[in-house]
Amino acid sequence: MKLLLSRGRDGRTRNPSLVLRFTLFTAVGLAVTSVAIFLVVRGFVTGHAEDAVERNTRFVAAAVLSRQLTPSDFDGPVSAERRRQLDRIFGQQVLLDDVDRATLYGRDGVVSYSTDAALIGRPTHDSDAARAALSGGLIKTVVEPEHVGDAKRTVLKQVVPISFGHRPAGTFVSSRDYAPIARSIRATFVPIAAVLEILVLALFASFFPVLRRATRQMGYHIDAIEHLALHDSLTGLPNRVLFRDRIDQVLADSRRSNARAAVMLLDLDGFKEINDVLGHANGDELLRSFSARLRRSIRETDTVARLGGDEFGIVLRVDGADDVLEAAERIHGALDEPFAIGDLSLDVGASIGGAVFPDDAVDPETLVRFADVAMYAAKRSRSGVELYDPAADDSSREALALGGEIRQALEDGSIVVHFQPKVEVASGRIVGAEALARWNHPQRGIVLPAVLLPVVEKAGVMRLLTDRVLRLAVAQAAAWRAAGRPIEVAVNIDVRALLDSTFPSAVDSILAEAGLPAELLTLEITETSLMADPTRSRHVAQELAAIGVRLSIDDFGTGYSSLGHLTALPLSELKIDRSFVSRMTESPTGMTIVRTILDLGANLDLAVVAEGIESPRARSMLLDLGCGLAQGYELGRPVPAEVLTDALGDGRAVDEALGQVAA
Repeated sequence: MKLLLSRGRDGRTRNPSLVLRFTLFTAVGLAVTSVAIFLVVRGFVTGHAEDAVERNTRFVAAAVLSRQLTPSDFDGPVSAERRRQLDRIFGQQVLLDDVDRATLYGRDGVVSYSTDAALIGRPTHDSDAARAALSGGLIKTVVEPEHVGDAKRTVLKQVVPISFGHRPAGTFVSSRDYAPIARSIRATFVPIAAVLEILVLALFASFFPVLRRATRQMGYHIDAIEHLALHDSLTGLPNRVLFRDRIDQVLADSRRSNARAAVMLLDLDGFKEINDVLGHANGDELLRSFSARLRRSIRETDTVARLGGDEFGIVLRVDGADDVLEAAERIHGALDEPFAIGDLSLDVGASIGGAVFPDDAVDPETLVRFADVAMYAAKRSRSGVELYDPAADDSSREALALGGEIRQALEDGSIVVHFQPKVEVASGRIVGAEALARWNHPQRGIVLPAVLLPVVEKAGVMRLLTDRVLRLAVAQAAAWRAAGRPIEVAVNIDVRALLDSTFPSAVDSILAEAGLPAELLTLEITETSLMADPTRSRHVAQELAAIGVRLSIDDFGTGYSSLGHLTALPLSELKIDRSFVSRMTESPTGMTIVRTILDLGANLDLAVVAEGIESPRARSMLLDLGCGLAQGYELGRPVPAEVLTDALGDGRAVDEALGQVAA
């Protein structure tokens, strides 16, 4: 939709016609009221004046004419003698108070007598009214124009039936100039109407300041409602509706000028874990702080919006794809400084995807979808930013298709486990294995965790996957033990399992069914999962330890736990995150971090495993630091159980036994 909003000097949206409409409607209402008052008062005064005349005429008819006239006065034209008598009677008793003509009509409508002698003996234009009056006993009043020579005047005529006994003999019609009556009406009406109009104006004037304030408040409320409808309440940024409108505007401008534009979508890496661990209040504070940095990192002509959760959108005018990458670089630069949330300092990254108009798409919906595809490609590759690539779109469609099949895969045995060996750094001897889920898809072959885990997460079946991997890993460990090669197996568990009070009993049942001693099972948990609900997770961890299961902190050093929390848990092992191990070969800082974690493990009497060993140099450096255990492609890739079984049977060092077997 098009949002036709104006803005005031304060930047707030305004509806400029609101006060004008109110003033117009009030003026119209006042005018209608004034006209109504005018008509009512005029009608009242006019009616009052005419009623007074009617009462006078009724009195004349009853008190004078009924006594002075005879039925024969209506039978035809009166005689000359009778006419002189009637002239005297009418002149003295009827032609008073502006009555200037009196006429008697017979039942046939012919004038039998009139003070205007010219009318006697013939019908007039009042004859019909005179005959009609015979059927009723009421006075009929008529106001009409009348020509007197070349002059024209308005006369008031009153038609009165005259009865002798029960039968009307004829009709009396009096005529008088209406001008004196009109003057009397005006003299009475104008002051009354003026007073009432002044009262109405005074009432309006007294209410106008109140109404003006109410109108202003109404305008502010409308502004606030419009702002809430088009902006995110948490960050103050435009919302999805306004973002779509801005895209429409930018694309329309770009079409007219034959220019390019772009849509960028981004979300925060690991925000869900931060929200779960630190709580929604701190998560909201992070979003507000991030929004402020995001606004500062883009141009004033660009629009940034919060689309929901930790997802944001940007629409901008560009010359090409390089401008999108430059904007993404500015955004990443704005995230270099850690966020101070509560008493923590958080390093937060973002995955950004971009699509360019008209190179990638020409309509808003497709442009946004392509930017979303690019964003998830950046998230999967951990590259930070990606431009739309049709190949990535195929991957996105593939993930959507897989989401509809994952539940069936969990039931039909398509989910299998590969094992990555955990070895002694010095000897290369296999002492354990980490169970890693794979999807043996009938059409796509082996689906790796980079694709599988997002599908599982989105489908909401992570707990089912954990249960499946746990059962397969325990069964395989029991088989190795039965074959005389007992090694411990490690299984990753997510935060939902760690917060489930029934999980320890479920683990105990799986161990009992397989006949595997609990000490041969290690459950790997992350620091962030421990912090989601420290009290509950500590209780579940203690119950697992009571069974005899070993607990390991995976990706140690990347979470937000404190040493106080760690020392309160029954841990057996720390696993150094691969990011620290990879930096160890590149910088003294990386080396220092690894050495510090090794010292911490020794002081807490915990085994320490280094992850991500991918070069002989990294292995040599760990050996020099005194690291006893490690995992990585340099030491052994994840392989099917039967491959690792053969390696265990050979009894050789892992690199000799597995060679270059790939997952």
